[in-house]
Amino acid sequence: MLGVAGAIHSLRGTVFWSETDAAQIAHFSTFFKICEWAEEDFFRRALGDEAFHGVLESNVMFPRVRAECTYHYPLHVHDDFRVDIVDVSIGVKSISYAFKVWNETHSTLSAECRLVTVAVDPRGFKSVEVPGYIRERLLAAGARHGEGGRR
Repeated sequence: MLGVAGAIHSLRGTVFWSETDAAQIAHFSTFFKICEWAEEDFFRRALGDEAFHGVLESNVMFPRVRAECTYHYPLHVHDDFRVDIVDVSIGVKSISYAFKVWNETHSTLSAECRLVTVAVDPRGFKSVEVPGYIRERLLAAGARHGEGGRR
């Protein structure tokens, strides 16, 4: 299989008709959606269900502040895909993710994407440090310290 060995985390799925354009090719925004699915699955597995749901109810949220994607090969309706998280970098206040999206139906790399999130206190919408328990669990799951993120 393509890319699994170098991945920190992988998630598989199938492209649905509702995620495609009139030519039945996955809309560009679909790639960001499936990267978010992989991010959520990684986060939930790294933290455990109880801690993950605690984050959802806590005083920190992780909005995206940057998203980019380089497209290599289309995903068509009903193609099987795999999204690999190939890097997670934790800074003082941010978490950056690098993804590779594979078209498994055609055995080729479909896209390379990056997302950057920032820890934010929703009460004042100010950035805060990534909470220690989240940092430690993500590091244990394969993330690395990013620039300025080592303690």
